[in-house]
Amino acid sequence: MTRDHENPPLLPPHLMPPLTDQAALERTWCTLMGRLGFATPQLWLLFVDGERPRHLLEVEDVPLHPTSADRAGLAGMLEHLLDERRSCAFLYARPGGPGRTPGDLAWARALSGVCARWPVHLANDVELRVAAPDDLAAAG
Repeated sequence: MTRDHENPPLLPPHLMPPLTDQAALERTWCTLMGRLGFATPQLWLLFVDGERPRHLLEVEDVPLHPTSADRAGLAGMLEHLLDERRSCAFLYARPGGPGRTPGDLAWARALSGVCARWPVHLANDVELRVAAPDDLAAAG
């Protein structure tokens, strides 16, 4: 989704509306990020309790392509934090223009394998989009 509309006010995650579907998650990402534009590749983790966003973790300067160690480390950390009620939504963001890069697709596939409750989102300096099932298949 290209964001040509006015940015909503920035809010902390715990004040965001419930996540009832993919569209609600996309609106939440837009509100949490503010304007698009990234100096470095970043990974955003949104921790969700039931349908309520609770905490946001931003990791800057991640590699353009995830390694198996990146995926294993993330899975190991989340193993202790997530359960039937608690989940995590992911957004991989990088500087640059629209379109999917091999790194975008590699991150989408890696993240969807860690926690599949919410669709992975990808952002760049121009757009925010969900990683569709076709994207995940193409990354394999």
